[in-house]
Amino acid sequence: MTPTLRTQERADDELALAHQLLDGLDQRSNTLLAQIAALIKDAGGDGVTDRAQHLHADIEATGLPFLHRFVELALAFHHAVRGEDQDLAATIDRLCELTATGDFAYFTDIAHFMAGLPLPSPTATRWIDGPDAVRARWQHLVQDRRTLLGAAE
Repeated sequence: MTPTLRTQERADDELALAHQLLDGLDQRSNTLLAQIAALIKDAGGDGVTDRAQHLHADIEATGLPFLHRFVELALAFHHAVRGEDQDLAATIDRLCELTATGDFAYFTDIAHFMAGLPLPSPTATRWIDGPDAVRARWQHLVQDRRTLLGAAE
């Protein structure tokens, strides 16, 4: 078994445990975050966009709008993995709107890094290892996910 598949199985186990522990509790934020983590785990697969739309509706219903930006970041990863440039551009636009106040503004940098796109303007984010190293890591994650999906076909 490859390390990537072991990581995938571990993520499945941890998400199942999170759902088991949260079941029956009124921890809407944590429950929704666990569902967002599941989107990230499944990025590049079928049904992710539909699940994200349902999550957006659930987020609205629970009154936790700060979670929208997490869903959009998960969608950016999904679209980057699939090479869906138009969907990725639309997702980045929504993410920019959701982070316009400066809260989580680094999410837009990450989305650009995953897509291999230049930043549209100078960023206020200061990366410990510098933006080039961070960009390379995010692009590596996208490539690893593509490789995993190719191996599963």
